[in-house]
Amino acid sequence: MPTPKLSNEVKDRIEIELRKGKSHRVIAKELGVSSGAISNVKIERALDVVRASGREREVAGRYESALKEIERLKKEVDVLALMNAHRQRERGVEIKARSGSGKGEATAIICASDWHTEERIERAAVNGVNEFNLGIAKKRIETLWKTAASLVDMCKSRSRIDTVVVNLMGDFISGYLHDELAASNELTPAEAVLLVYDYLIDGLEFLRRETKAKKIIVPCVCGNHGRFTDKRWSKLGPGTNFEYILYAMIGKWFRDHGGKVEIILPQGDMTYLTVYGRVIRVMHGDSIRYAGGIGGIHVPLRKALDAWNTQVRADYNYLGHWHADMTGEDYRVNGSLIGFSEYSARIKARYSKPSQAFGLMHPKYGATAQFPMILE
Repeated sequence: MPTPKLSNEVKDRIEIELRKGKSHRVIAKELGVSSGAISNVKIERALDVVRASGREREVAGRYESALKEIERLKKEVDVLALMNAHRQRERGVEIKARSGSGKGEATAIICASDWHTEERIERAAVNGVNEFNLGIAKKRIETLWKTAASLVDMCKSRSRIDTVVVNLMGDFISGYLHDELAASNELTPAEAVLLVYDYLIDGLEFLRRETKAKKIIVPCVCGNHGRFTDKRWSKLGPGTNFEYILYAMIGKWFRDHGGKVEIILPQGDMTYLTVYGRVIRVMHGDSIRYAGGIGGIHVPLRKALDAWNTQVRADYNYLGHWHADMTGEDYRVNGSLIGFSEYSARIKARYSKPSQAFGLMHPKYGATAQFPMILE
C-alpha cells in the first residue's frame, strides 16, 4: 500500500523533531505516520538543500562574472577619460610660410621609430652584420640627434628653417609582444619606457638648443610592439599602448618646463598636420599587409594610401615598421635604429644599415632633400 502524501505542515513538524534528535520510531508514533514517510521527508529536505546550494553557486558565478565585466568597463572608461582629457588640449597644427618667403624657407622633418631600445641582438646570430644592446642603443641615439642637428645646420645655408618636425612613429620599445622577447630583452617594458622617456626629452631639448628653431612640433603614433593587449585593438588603440603613456609624459614635461616643443598625441592609427598647405599623414605602418610579392612593400602601400585618401587626402606620408629607408612619390618609409635582427634573417629581409630619415618640406617643391641618417 503506497505511503499517504503528507502535508507541508506535517513535513515541517517531522523536520523539527528530527533536529531534536528523536528517532524515526518515536516521531512516527507521536505523529501517527509510518517510519518510511519520515525517511522520505528527510531525503526530500536534503535534496532541497542540494538544489538551493546549486542555485547559490550559479548566482555566485553570475555575480563574479558581473564584477569582472564591471571592472573591465571601468578600465575602458578610465582610458577613454584620459584620452578625452588630452584631446581637449590638442588642436590642429598648421605650419605656414612667411609672407614673401619664396624659396628661402623650409621645414625640417626628422623621423624617429623602431628603436627597440631594450632588445638584444648577438652578432653571431645574424652572421656578424649587426649587434645591439643598451650600450649600442645609447650611442646610436646620440648619433641620431647630433646628425639631425648637423643636417638642419647644413640646410640653413640655403633655406631659413624656423620649424623642425620630429615624427615619433612608434616601436621605441620591443615590449613583450613575443614570448622570446620576454626571455631575452634587457629591460622590462616599464623600465624601457622610462629609459626612452629620458632619451627623447634629451634629444628634443638638444635639437631645440642646437638648431635654434623657433618651434619643434612632434606628431606621435604608437607602434605595435608597445601594446599591452594580446591582440591589436581597433577601438581605444593608443590607450592600450605603453607608448601613449610615454608621449603623454613627454608632453607634460615640456608643458611644465615651458619649452618650444609641441607634442601631438595620437588619437588613432594616424596623426595629421599641415605644412605649407600640404596635409601630412604620420603612421607606424603595421596596417600595411605584405606577404613577399613582387614590388615589395610599395605595391600594398600604394593601395593602402589610395584607400586612406578617400577618407582624408594626404599630400605626403611618413611611416616606419618596415626597418628600411624607402621613398616614393608621396611617402617616406623610415629605417630602424636596432638594425638587422634574427627576425629579419628569418623572414629573408634585405640587409639594411641602422638609420633614421631626414628631409625638408619646401613651400613650393614639397618633400625634398631626403637623407638617410646612418647610425653606425
